Amino acid sequence: MEPSDSAPAGRDDVRHLFSRLEEPGTPYTTSEVADRLGCSPAAAERTLSALADRGELRSRETDGGSRVWWQPVGDADATDGRSRLREFGAFVSAVRDYAIFMLDPDGTVASWNQGARRIKGYDEDEIVGRHFSAFYTDEDRAENVPEANLEKAAEQGRAEDEGWRVRADGSRFWANVVITAIRDVDGALQGFTKVTRDMTEQREYELQLRKERDLTEQILETVPVGICVIDGDGTVLRANQRALDRIDVDAAGLTERSIDDWDLYDGEGEPVPAEERPWSRVTETGRPVYDFQCRSAPASDGQWFSLNAAPLGGDASGDADVVVAIEDITDQKERERRLEQRKAELETELSGILGRISDAFFALDEEWRFTHLNEHAAELFRRTEADLTGQSFWAVFPERSDGRLWEEFRAAMDAQEPTSFELYDGELDAWLEYNVYPSDTGLSVYVHDITERKEYQHRLEESNERLEQFAYAASHDLQEPLRMVSSYLQLIERRYADELGDDGQEFIEFAVDGAERMRDMIDGLLAYSRVETRGEPFEPVDLDDVFADVRDDLQMRIAESDAEVTAADLPRVEGDRDQLRQVFQNLLDNAIEYSGDEPPRVHVDAERAGDKWAVSVRDEGIGIDPDDAERVFEVFQRLHTHDEYDGTGIGLALCERIVERHGGEIRVDSEPGEGSTFSVTLPAVDE
Repeated sequence: MEPSDSAPAGRDDVRHLFSRLEEPGTPYTTSEVADRLGCSPAAAERTLSALADRGELRSRETDGGSRVWWQPVGDADATDGRSRLREFGAFVSAVRDYAIFMLDPDGTVASWNQGARRIKGYDEDEIVGRHFSAFYTDEDRAENVPEANLEKAAEQGRAEDEGWRVRADGSRFWANVVITAIRDVDGALQGFTKVTRDMTEQREYELQLRKERDLTEQILETVPVGICVIDGDGTVLRANQRALDRIDVDAAGLTERSIDDWDLYDGEGEPVPAEERPWSRVTETGRPVYDFQCRSAPASDGQWFSLNAAPLGGDASGDADVVVAIEDITDQKERERRLEQRKAELETELSGILGRISDAFFALDEEWRFTHLNEHAAELFRRTEADLTGQSFWAVFPERSDGRLWEEFRAAMDAQEPTSFELYDGELDAWLEYNVYPSDTGLSVYVHDITERKEYQHRLEESNERLEQFAYAASHDLQEPLRMVSSYLQLIERRYADELGDDGQEFIEFAVDGAERMRDMIDGLLAYSRVETRGEPFEPVDLDDVFADVRDDLQMRIAESDAEVTAADLPRVEGDRDQLRQVFQNLLDNAIEYSGDEPPRVHVDAERAGDKWAVSVRDEGIGIDPDDAERVFEVFQRLHTHDEYDGTGIGLALCERIVERHGGEIRVDSEPGEGSTFSVTLPAVDE
């Protein structure tokens, strides 16, 4: 049966209980007394309290909140150190989270509990009898901190200290220490009690909190925005300096100021109602509000702010705190205003420019939508500007979405490289030239109607073809009468040589020489007219082989002129072997012919230039005036008389036409007396 709260605990029973203790002075807890007497703890505590009031018992509350009771011993025992130590040891046995021990008046350790063993690492037999300064660091001992603490406790009755202490293994821990002086009834110092608590974890936690607090303070004062915390009533609880400057309040009067006292206006210059301000909306809805833009004055010169507000530590409700970030965006707003103004100016300027462009122009964005176009483009596509602006090119012109136009536009956009091409537009029945310029935002397209040029080009090609046919026919038909003239001149020379005399002989020689030159010119004209019509298909040609063949053909001429002809390693090109042989034979022959008084020195070299090879023929001859650099490539154009140098005046013109057929160019770099370098570009072979 459980004892009742009202069941008595007789004083005699309690006295008898304490009188039976083997060691007088041993403390009992209230629960232990109740168990021994068979009563409730409440009844036992009432009786124990009454005896304590009469002085028959003594009592003390432990750090754990429980109370212990003991019977005081006589005076003889009170002066007996061993009894005192037993009394103290029994009292502290219930305490395990603290190092509790006694010191003699000189600081020698006189007792040791389990808490002390756990915290400091010493067994009782290792530390009892040693001076308590063993627990202090070398620095504290050097400054007499242990002795100063004992003196303070002796003078004031109690000394409290925090600092580093040393365990038996040499490791350190942060300790909270309370030293209490123990005196007898006469006031004589009997020693000290020393209570030590390991505060290392708490100190590290506090240091971490302090570090985080300092970091937070540093961040708050460093960030380029104002930050403040307000409660549900709008009272500013905390703010960094930027926020204080924004809301125009001093730190001393911070909590006396409501953030709603801050004058705010919208973009139209109207005051922002309190209920529409971001912090009010957060308090009402519990949801953050971002980038609420407002300004500090109704006039246009007021500061602009972007406000962000969010519940502090989770959902907001009622009067929960709200954190507010205030960013000055005045400069940004001014830049936006200038950009808008500049945009309007550019739009006006662009419209004027587009109107002055003679070509049709239109711009497409990355979604192929028309963003700009001029009147010429609208006329070309037979639509109005309003019909096209904002519309997809391919939606308006679906018939153009599956052909070359789509491929060219797509390729230019992907490669981000300009392109130009010509295209026949069946819908418009016109030839169009497109010049396309891509960018990250789309395409700019210039369209030029080249129908008339194409028709003229077609007529010109037909005319050239007829002229080529005429030149071929004329030169071919001239061969026969020319042969007849030459034959009869030679016949006259043989039959009537004796009758002609010196003048007649000379006249005959002039006529024969003229007929020979005429035949060479006709042969050259035939070759010139056949470049396009009689050429062979292109194939890989080894220029080393071509150069070797040309040297063989000119072997006698090279030997007679004592010429030195050298060449570097020459490449393979795409071309007509026979025509390329004609080109290099003419160039080498000219280099030898126009060498001047010195033996000819000719060198052939090659250099890669993108997808082409540049082949050069350099001589050290008489050179050419730069003013004549273009004229030497014209048909029948000669810079020297027949008496000075032989030639028909068609060789370089033939070279130019052959090189142009190969998609290349020929040019000459020269100065009179400095030699000449003829350069030819030819398509490289894809290895």
